[in-house]
Amino acid sequence: MQPDNNDRSVEDSIDRRRLLQALGAGGAIAIAGCSGDGGSGSDGGDGDSESGGGGSDGSTQSVQFLTMGVGDNIKQFFEENNAAFEDEHGVDVEFTSVTWDNARQTVNNRVDGGEAPDVSRWPARWIPQLVGKDALEPLDDMMDGGFGEQFYDGVAEGTMYNGSHYGVPWAASNKCLYYNKDVFETAGLDPEDPSLDSWQDMLDAATQIRDSDASVPALGLAGADAIETGSQYYHYHWSHGADLVNDEGMPVVNSSGAVDALSLYTDLHLEHNVTQSSPLSSTRQDIRQLFENGDLGMVIGHVYTGLNITAAKENGDVDFDYGIVQVPRGPEGRYSLFTIDTLAILSQSEHKDLARDLIRFYFDEERRFQYSKQKGFLPVVEAVGERSYFSESKNWGPFVEAGQYARARPKLGNFSEFNDRMVQAIQEALADRKSPQKALNDAQSDLKDAME
Repeated sequence: MQPDNNDRSVEDSIDRRRLLQALGAGGAIAIAGCSGDGGSGSDGGDGDSESGGGGSDGSTQSVQFLTMGVGDNIKQFFEENNAAFEDEHGVDVEFTSVTWDNARQTVNNRVDGGEAPDVSRWPARWIPQLVGKDALEPLDDMMDGGFGEQFYDGVAEGTMYNGSHYGVPWAASNKCLYYNKDVFETAGLDPEDPSLDSWQDMLDAATQIRDSDASVPALGLAGADAIETGSQYYHYHWSHGADLVNDEGMPVVNSSGAVDALSLYTDLHLEHNVTQSSPLSSTRQDIRQLFENGDLGMVIGHVYTGLNITAAKENGDVDFDYGIVQVPRGPEGRYSLFTIDTLAILSQSEHKDLARDLIRFYFDEERRFQYSKQKGFLPVVEAVGERSYFSESKNWGPFVEAGQYARARPKLGNFSEFNDRMVQAIQEALADRKSPQKALNDAQSDLKDAME
């Protein structure tokens, strides 16, 4: 199992209320999966599931499918299923995977150059920018029909912008707090009852680990110049009652709660000395890797952290036990960052019906189960999420529960720039170049100027 850099992917606009609605009365599954219509195309839309075959000149029609982050753990899945779609529809699938580092530029270059793919997967947070370029085909015809009913309402709404669906939910993820049971035992903490409900609980445990014979840092803290630094910090921000934008979409990043949150984040390193030695040069992936190697006491991470450790233990590469609890609560609640990737059709596509067929094909229930299982993402359709593989799993269960605390970053056309400025503020405070109040005041001023 490999990391997917999923924070670079999606972000949808599902707020907590919508997510709770999405979960339904039982709230049993957070972000569930695909009931799957077997790829039958029962969406009531205009998709032509028989649209494959040769072109008007007798040549084989093709559909271009662009995605990101296809690692070894999922490569075979796409190879086999693309081949199956080709056989079923008598077409060619021109499949391309790029790294997340190149993904955004690749998409923009292809769109701007008039060479957009027919179908592409990307983060939902990119939707506003791409809609602004008239680059996306509305998919209300699919999502408002039977096809769309397989998704929980809140998940489906995560693909909406300006009242229309501009994609189909492809994958979702959220986060929990991992702890190393061996480190906790060495520090005299109860590994089976770790008492990590609040940030103060986490700090108390970290302090005890720091002062113990445990030979590893107590807590992983991200502070590098990377988009994921924001995604690691926002748990603290929201739990202190702070927000990023108001109802009008304007920045509100320097509230008193925000200052308390950033103060806590930086004090973990500067005052309490419970983190690894160099948060400013540590990405989220760095601290995840430290934990997966058994060299860290605690880290906030995705489900694939546990899946990676389980696989490594089976291979004899590591030998430690771990537990998973909810991200700690703050004075104003508990949140788990929720992200969504979408599968979209490009406006430039000359094969929109075939593109719809490809999307329906990949939402066959068994395909969705295999994808989520192999990739390490929460399933996005109910029937898959309800399978015992997820609901009864040590690794998946806490993340299913975390769905009730899920919150997404705001859907802004310029969110990447917004987030970059927030990461700058985090770094300024973490480096002790500015106080948390000064760092956030400056960020608020810059963001306000940029967004007016």
